Amino acid sequence: MAEKLSIPASQQWVELGTPGHDIVRVADENNVDLIIVGSHGRHGFKRLLGSTANAVLHHAHCDVLAVRLKDD
Repeated sequence: MAEKLSIPASQQWVELGTPGHDIVRVADENNVDLIIVGSHGRHGFKRLLGSTANAVLHHAHCDVLAVRLKDD
């Protein structure tokens, strides 16, 4: 997918661990201004964001944009 979008290898990361905390850590290490995460937008406040999106939202030191993903 990265090749199709012309994203250079130096801008790609593969991480193993806790996704929410690793996303925030990588963002901090790279002085990221904006994190974009997908959300399924399920009903109910606690299910509004998934656990990863929720962790990113609450721990990020930069802006976070949650984008609703369509369920197929």
